[in-house]
Amino acid sequence: MNRRHRKTWAKAGALLAASALVITACGGKEPSASQGSGKAGADQGPLQLTMMLPTYNPEQMPADSQVLKQLEEKTNTKLTVSWVPSSSYTDKLSATVASGELPKTFVALEPKASFIVNAARTGMFWEVGPYLKSYPNLSKMSDIVLKNVSIDGKIYGVYRERDLARFGLMIRQDWLTNLGLQAPKNVDELYTVLKAFATGDPDKNGKQDTIGLAVGMQGNVIAGFKDMLVYMGGPNEWELKDGKLVPAHMTAAYLDTLKFYKKLYDEKIINQDFALVKDGRAVMNKGQAGLWIDNMLDGKGIEDNLKKVDPNAKINLLNRISGPKGERTRAGAGYLGMYMIPKTSVKTEAELKQILAYFDKVSEKDIQNLMKYGIEGKQYTVENGSYKPNQDPKIKAEITDGNQFMILQNEVVNYGTELEKLSTKLFQDNVTIALANPAAPFISNTEIEKGKELAKIIEDAAVKFIMGSIDEAGWKQAVEKWQQGGGSKVIEEFNAEYAKAAK
Repeated sequence: MNRRHRKTWAKAGALLAASALVITACGGKEPSASQGSGKAGADQGPLQLTMMLPTYNPEQMPADSQVLKQLEEKTNTKLTVSWVPSSSYTDKLSATVASGELPKTFVALEPKASFIVNAARTGMFWEVGPYLKSYPNLSKMSDIVLKNVSIDGKIYGVYRERDLARFGLMIRQDWLTNLGLQAPKNVDELYTVLKAFATGDPDKNGKQDTIGLAVGMQGNVIAGFKDMLVYMGGPNEWELKDGKLVPAHMTAAYLDTLKFYKKLYDEKIINQDFALVKDGRAVMNKGQAGLWIDNMLDGKGIEDNLKKVDPNAKINLLNRISGPKGERTRAGAGYLGMYMIPKTSVKTEAELKQILAYFDKVSEKDIQNLMKYGIEGKQYTVENGSYKPNQDPKIKAEITDGNQFMILQNEVVNYGTELEKLSTKLFQDNVTIALANPAAPFISNTEIEKGKELAKIIEDAAVKFIMGSIDEAGWKQAVEKWQQGGGSKVIEEFNAEYAKAAK
């Protein structure tokens, strides 16, 4: 992190104490000067670099993209990119790793997927942790995020930075105004506002056809539930209690949060079909709900869609909701995948250093903004401080998925709307109240093997509890089933790893 971010992190020390313990305990050996000379890598070249990246667009960046050519010129690199649709990327990567026919670098969207962990343990990838401090930009990487991506305490890649704490509330400000309400500041006020949104005719159409909170099953997880759990005094995934790691769903706060959601369901404050809704934002976009809880970057898209339904619609962002343990928010992982370097393709330390020098160069301010926005005067212009993208499809295509090349994003200029600039401000504020997942740096082999199967037990039971098809006794039975199905082993393994780090 740069100095500004370091100051911000200092304020979060108490909430992130568990992670800090891990960082201290798991710190690697000091690298020798010969191990990590960024200059030595940069002086060689041009670097011939093959890579495999996910694409999130129907059409990929053209090989003759002027943006790509500028990236190559600025980094003294010749890039050969294999684009794979994001929907099938992890499956494709798994097969590629199994074959051993890997490019010189690739993005692992799930760095702790079993096939990645197993390959790392067999020595397939370069351990880059000892080299990072020798590069001016890579040395700024967050220790906390590096530990989040670590495997057995070792760093096998360069993570792609994302804001650590992006979560918050996107609320219909026009509905608050129509009802004469203030933005909620605590959990009790939040319930009052949600109730009013469902019963007080906030859209002034004379009908009771609105709800308070939009809910969907984002990735089979109840959208917003993890954030509400933290607001209500619960943990972020795992709780560190009396020196032991306890899964969130085995805490009293988790059951309290389930009861809160059941109350919202029974009073028709949330959409009754939430268990069938794959993307709860759709409920917001139709103008049916007053609140969405998730990544605050969703705010602009929701407002844009709402204005098609109601031109007077206005979204506001909130990040501080006080609960039994004060103002807290959920910290994320702080990354979206990481670049890994296979030893099967990169044979020498000299070439490894060249690749790390490339990643370091990509993290300079001008290249960060190049890959975010493209070339000024071509992909966009700035007039009187106002950013205007070029709408020509061929010109826009040249920056398609440009952010997939990015490492650090701390120097990106924000040309966004007022709402987008507010989200950036609140992301920075969130860091000061962020609650980390104390188990994030650790690996449980059982969780890797059975994690999805075990998670489904809890997710299904949570939905059933909220909808009233099981009671508290049924919930406890589901937790016992989770333990018997491998959950107890997961707890044991995570605590064994924590105990090693604590020593």
